Amino acid sequence: MDLESFSTKWFALYYSVLAICLIGAGGYITLKKNQIADYLLDKADYEKPPALFIRILKYLLFFTLPGLVLSFTPFSWIELLFTIWSLFVVYIAGLQLVRWEQSRTLIKASQQLPSIIKRSGAIMVAVGSAIFLLAYLVITRHPIS
Repeated sequence: MDLESFSTKWFALYYSVLAICLIGAGGYITLKKNQIADYLLDKADYEKPPALFIRILKYLLFFTLPGLVLSFTPFSWIELLFTIWSLFVVYIAGLQLVRWEQSRTLIKASQQLPSIIKRSGAIMVAVGSAIFLLAYLVITRHPIS
């Protein structure tokens, strides 16, 4: 298997799995917004950020870094921009965990937490749907054999 074929398979699989995870988690978050709000309020009492959030960011980073290298074989602006966007999301989310003292104060003070969570879940579903389109684009541009 050559590197170009591996790159195509990697992005097709990565986009598909990420899209399924985003759509599933976004749907769950949208439907269970009160339970998620209770979870966040409970975790806001602790000084350390939730281990679940750290684990999610760690795995997103570990699966994004190979994409940065593979976006150059063959060079594709779409994959490169998506990988840079993913790294930017990891960076911004990581900043929120580093600033957990301020974040947990904001979580405790928020009166609109369930509506913010519902909106975030809907955004996750929309982004997951767009990533499915990227998977379709990769598969149609370079058929997987």
